[in-house]
Amino acid sequence: MKLAIISTTIHGEKGYLRYDHIAKSSKFSSVGFYIAGDKKSPPFNTSAFSCEIKYLTPEMQKCYASSDAIGWNKSARRNIALLEAIKDNPDFILTIDDDNIPSDDYFDLLYKVATSPVQKIVTSIKKLPHTHWHNYLSKTDSIFEIYARGFPIPFRYKNSTVVTKSPKKILANKIGVFQGISLGDPDIDAQTRIVYPKPTPLNIVREKNYVLKNIWSPYNSQNTMLSRKLFPLAFMWPNAGRSEDIYASYVWQRFLFNNNMYAHIGDPVNRQVRGKRDDLRDLALEAESYLKGHEIWAEINKIREKDALSFIKELMKSSHEMIARERNFMSAFLEDLKKVL
Repeated sequence: MKLAIISTTIHGEKGYLRYDHIAKSSKFSSVGFYIAGDKKSPPFNTSAFSCEIKYLTPEMQKCYASSDAIGWNKSARRNIALLEAIKDNPDFILTIDDDNIPSDDYFDLLYKVATSPVQKIVTSIKKLPHTHWHNYLSKTDSIFEIYARGFPIPFRYKNSTVVTKSPKKILANKIGVFQGISLGDPDIDAQTRIVYPKPTPLNIVREKNYVLKNIWSPYNSQNTMLSRKLFPLAFMWPNAGRSEDIYASYVWQRFLFNNNMYAHIGDPVNRQVRGKRDDLRDLALEAESYLKGHEIWAEINKIREKDALSFIKELMKSSHEMIARERNFMSAFLEDLKKVL
């Protein structure tokens, strides 16, 4: 089973060497790194790696039609790493950030969730006028209630879901995305960080390794593995501020649900060591999503396409201003996809 790891970098190779060290002894038949450099990226030493690695300089990325449309100095540069990974036909693609620390058994757990049936599922316990959303950070040792970044404001505090035993085992090949949980100082929204400015000392998650279908949650790009069916839709939205990966995850879920598939929450759990950030700047980058993120979800939720490329084409038809601004990128990325698939 072949695994590709994609990312971009602002710290050079040092954030990935821990992954490389433990990946070489994992159960995956091969693990390869695909790192898209940015214009502000420091030098990257590929000779330090034991696994195969492709480091893509800004000059190397210009061969893709979507490169200019993505722009520079943003997390969405990993879209080019995604295209390079797709060319090599892996079984799974794992997207990570370089401020996360994996445990010694990180890849063993990743392999386990990718190959094992699941017995727990999220179900609804209330009638609501909208689709149910599940907060996978609700059962932790946090001293206050927290939500993963990108959880739409109108759907918070509903407490309408519960993790329960599934009447039947869900086979791993019916799962399209595996969202790992990050402890330490995890990926939450800027408004929460401003109200509670100290680091969030998460050490325990009490519920994990369950699946969701037709129940929603925002997923990020820092500890997330996608199956081959989702590869064409794994791109980040380059004009969406701090919701680059969040809106992408709404697409993943609608597409999976259309195909009678599931999302998985749980292992591998890693630890995030969050670097110094400007929370007010992050708040500005997130503000639009607080106001209109649920509208983006509603537009995506209308789409019933079961083919990935057709799903992108249908998404591009939306007249919503926040989706329309991605149309130029999506058109170019679709052109790139047709070449690499």
